[in-house]
Amino acid sequence: MKILITLEDHLLRLSSGRTYTRGPAAYSAWSELLDAFDEVVLLARVIETSDPQAEQDRVDGPSVSVHGLPNYNGPWEYLRKVPSLKLAVRKAVADCDAYLLRVPGLVGRLTCQEIRRAGRAYAAQVVGDPTDALNSGSVRSFFRPLYRFVAIRNLRKVCKEASAILYCSRESLPQRYPPAKGRYSAFSPWVILTEGYASSELMAERHRRIDEIVRPNTHQVKSFLVGFIGSFAQLYKGADTLLRAALICSRRGLQFRIIFVGEGRYRSAMESLAASLSIQEKVSFLGHLSFGKSIFEFLDSIDLYLMPSRAEAFGRSLLEAMARGCPSIGSNVGGIAELLAPEDLVPPNDPEALAQKIMEVTANPERMKAMSERNLARAKQFDPEVLREARLAFYKYVRDHSVRNAKSSSEQQSSLQPL
Repeated sequence: MKILITLEDHLLRLSSGRTYTRGPAAYSAWSELLDAFDEVVLLARVIETSDPQAEQDRVDGPSVSVHGLPNYNGPWEYLRKVPSLKLAVRKAVADCDAYLLRVPGLVGRLTCQEIRRAGRAYAAQVVGDPTDALNSGSVRSFFRPLYRFVAIRNLRKVCKEASAILYCSRESLPQRYPPAKGRYSAFSPWVILTEGYASSELMAERHRRIDEIVRPNTHQVKSFLVGFIGSFAQLYKGADTLLRAALICSRRGLQFRIIFVGEGRYRSAMESLAASLSIQEKVSFLGHLSFGKSIFEFLDSIDLYLMPSRAEAFGRSLLEAMARGCPSIGSNVGGIAELLAPEDLVPPNDPEALAQKIMEVTANPERMKAMSERNLARAKQFDPEVLREARLAFYKYVRDHSVRNAKSSSEQQSSLQPL
């Protein structure tokens, strides 16, 4: 049986025909579906390139292929390319037996329409939340309120009609986008902890560094190294909020350096914002880091991790930071609130609240060490193997339901044939 999975990613294809990603959607993520299906087909926008720098993490491989869609950016390019997109989607749907829509997104929406037209069933994997992601401050567009209204309505409809749903948060997403009564649903965020959890040696080194930075009854003697990981494709990760909070912290005497990891069209705007706030000497923009070892080495080097997102369905990078024992502060939105302790949360889009929390935390080394221990313990509750088993059970349900659906459709067609 062949399953089609929709992605909202922009994949990169070299002249060799191999396809790569600069995100977490590498081959290992999709090969786990081969425990339930014979083949996996990924439906995603593809950018043809000859740049060898594109060779990051390979997506395709044995029994995993990519059905490429014409590339587009934003709703206006999407509308111009709808005819060619529909043809490509229709061909992909006809060529597969089961369907998993990773939603929200325009690729998932278009594929859902084609699946409905074909009278077939589909499953959904909810990996984002337009309620927060398209809120004020996240997207700069006159049409943002309309986009938000339509996206929320579409996602609720997709979930109501799905035969099964896999959620990446335990509470917020099922509450906002519930399945139809009696439908199968499960919880399993996409957690990639390739380097495992922080060792006792790493934790001891982290605690030693914290004690070196701030000593009881003395002034700060070393600079805090603060980390941020997130896409700059939109502003929902809150990089601008963090920069404005950094200015407040600087004025209050905190010694720090912030390292931003990530790429996207707003990166240059954030660099300009740092310059306009006169804190450019306190921030660095590293760009993209490959998932896995590079990310964990970065996390092991920092003293405090920040996730001031305006929207976050789960917070995978936050969980990875917690697994490495990073003291962390995040916004009280979506899945972040399911990971961090209440005292480590701040309102989204509030530089003053974020700055105040940073000042409180960094002034108290014992609190930072307690946060580190608590975060590691919390991360261990998200055992990757347990989550993988939940996904596998979900995939097998989708496979079995698709088999029954195919048999039912075949029987109905046979009954309509003239005797």
